[in-house]
Parts: sequence; structure tokens; C-alpha cells
Amino acid sequence: MDSAEVEFLAEKETVTIIPNFSQGKIYLIGGEVGPFTGSLPLEVPLWLAVNLKQRQKCRITPTDWMNVDKLEEIKRGEIESKYFTEMPSKHYMEMAQILLNC
Repeated sequence: MDSAEVEFLAEKETVTIIPNFSQGKIYLIGGEVGPFTGSLPLEVPLWLAVNLKQRQKCRITPTDWMNVDKLEEIKRGEIESKYFTEMPSKHYMEMAQILLNC
């Protein structure tokens, strides 16, 4: 797989947003999303979160594993373990790059 395909797969992962608008459910091919209620957290696919943020319709809340303390804990566990440490998300590198660049 090339990087564009991996990024496409990463955009299907869900993130939490806090919308600043109200709207009913949105029916998408991958399932329904919503309803959107202003100031109430909601899980949406990453691609939708980025699109709404670019239009200034929401705030994206950082995922738990993007917390510095959590990343340091994972790093310590990886150093101490002689086995491979499971990463926080299947597409953590792509998700982090997308979230930090939007």
C-alpha cells in the first residue's frame, strides 16, 4: 500500500468533536452520524471532523493517546518490555499528522 491508501484508511477512524451547530443525523454510506447538537461531544469519522473544522463548524478533541503523559507511558512500556508494544491506534501516525495539520 502506498501512503495515500493508508491515509485514506486512517480517515475512517473515529474521533470526538464538539460541534457548534445543531442538525439531525447525516446518512452516509458507512453509516449514520449524528444528531449534531451544539456543545455536545460526538464521535465522527476523521475525514468528517477535518472537513467540519476547516469550515469552522466544530472543535476536534484530542484522542486519549495523544496526551503527552499517555505517550510517555507507552514509551516507558516499550523500553521495559522485551516484546513488541501494541500501538495506541492502528493508524496512529497518519491520524496524528492529519490532526496536527488541520
